[in-house]
Amino acid sequence: MTDSGDLALVDGRVLTLDPDVPDAEAIAIRGGRVAAVGTTDEVIEHVTDATEVIDLDGRTALPGFIDTHLHVPLAGRRMTHVNCRSPPNESVADVQERIAERAEETPDGEWVICSGYNLGLVWEDEGRHIDRWNIDEAAPDNPVQINSVGGHTGSIYNSAALSLVGIDRDTPDPEPPAVIERDDEGRPSGLVSEEAELPLLEATPDESREERRESVRRAVDQLLEWGVTTAHDAKTIPSDLRIYQELEREGDLPIRLGMMIAGDADEEGSLGPEGEDVLEALSTAGVETGFGGDRLFVVGVKYFMDGAFTGRTAAMYDPYEGEEVPEDSPRYDGLLHISPEYFADRVERAHDAGLRVCVHGQGDRGIDHILDAFEAAVDPEEDHRFRIEHAGLTKPEQLERIADLGACVSSSINFLGTDVSRNWVYWGAERMDWTYALGSLFEYGIPTAANGDWPVATGDPRLALRTAVTRETVTGEVVGPDQRIGIEDALRMYGPEAAYLEFAEDEKGTLTPGKLGDVTVLSADPREVPPSELTELDVEYTVVGGEVMYERGWGVRY
Repeated sequence: MTDSGDLALVDGRVLTLDPDVPDAEAIAIRGGRVAAVGTTDEVIEHVTDATEVIDLDGRTALPGFIDTHLHVPLAGRRMTHVNCRSPPNESVADVQERIAERAEETPDGEWVICSGYNLGLVWEDEGRHIDRWNIDEAAPDNPVQINSVGGHTGSIYNSAALSLVGIDRDTPDPEPPAVIERDDEGRPSGLVSEEAELPLLEATPDESREERRESVRRAVDQLLEWGVTTAHDAKTIPSDLRIYQELEREGDLPIRLGMMIAGDADEEGSLGPEGEDVLEALSTAGVETGFGGDRLFVVGVKYFMDGAFTGRTAAMYDPYEGEEVPEDSPRYDGLLHISPEYFADRVERAHDAGLRVCVHGQGDRGIDHILDAFEAAVDPEEDHRFRIEHAGLTKPEQLERIADLGACVSSSINFLGTDVSRNWVYWGAERMDWTYALGSLFEYGIPTAANGDWPVATGDPRLALRTAVTRETVTGEVVGPDQRIGIEDALRMYGPEAAYLEFAEDEKGTLTPGKLGDVTVLSADPREVPPSELTELDVEYTVVGGEVMYERGWGVRY
């Protein structure tokens, strides 16, 4: 797909996020790039017979949203799963009802797959999780898997699923951090994680290549509805890269897609997701960060340092609070998914190969290990833009190190506004001022973009904007009010800040003549909407390279 769009948006508001010309009322795009920004009369001068003109009638155009961390194929696949998120579910019974509805339309013996279950929320409200016997009541004739919302804490299975792989009372307990959770009588109660879960994962149905391709398209269509014009896929494996290339060749990739190529886990485990030493292969082939075009390109290589807050597996210095667990449990103070020594070696090799490292880091202990490796490999004066993905707990000592190093943060602020990170359940109040600490990240001058890590949380930027400005959670609490930022800074996290994290600040992120014609049109100016109502803004149009890729059905086009 090539940028060839000629488009003019007139009689509206144009929020450019360019400090030189911050506001206008119209924008012209020629050949896929911004040609002019100004008054409607000035923009009309750039209109030709080939130009499509849209009357905005006072609506607001701004730079197309750039989401710097999500999982495209997984998000598309989970859109077809049973929804176990909270909300809309408020109880175990609600989840049971949804599973029963799907089981009723699923042939006996076939899997029912569910996603989005939050162990923390249900534990807090009812003092327990859903268990295998609750699921049995809803789906007695189907094996059932309930994926956790964070994806790092295992899954919950019913009796039919456990019996398929022979997990029962006599199954030995696995080595930590793997878990087979049991009831007071020693019976497996449904939650299985890490190595212990592998036989169950192998028993669930595989996604065919064509199904995988459809998942990608389903996710892309949803992103366009949210106004997203560029997305960074946070764990691209070789088979997905082939699908993306195929879609691009066929002109069927309507958004811009950056890829964090999945790295390996450790020297003793498997290498890449398909058995390759991906870093070695990329280095040998000469593939560096930025390789590709403006539609499909390499962002860097992706690693995982620690786990997730929802399962109490993010690596922390101080132990988690709330539910008591043994000190040798991975849920006591978290775990590392890669040895710091091996990770440091991979960072150095990636840096030498011209590949930027993007690494999942949530807990303060995990983030310090990341910074140790970054500091050993890069010169703070060089333009490396190595990235910490999520950055869920950054205290002043981590913030200072990140700033001194010149590293960047892709903050999963949507976790705070959805059901993912009710961290005070696990942390206590003292640490909460430093969760997704946007105010401090901006204060320290750390380049910071935003994301929802979809499908872990929603990928809707409007929720991220609201959460960044209000710090309000899904259940109405205000967490870390001192970390609030203004709406213009929040918008910058999906505009110029996100473009900077991509090494693309000269190409996108502001509506500036010469840059790519990527535009999101909202129903009103987000600067003039009460912060609590930012999620009520409608996405009217999503424009990529001057071509309308999504429209809500409103407006006059001529």
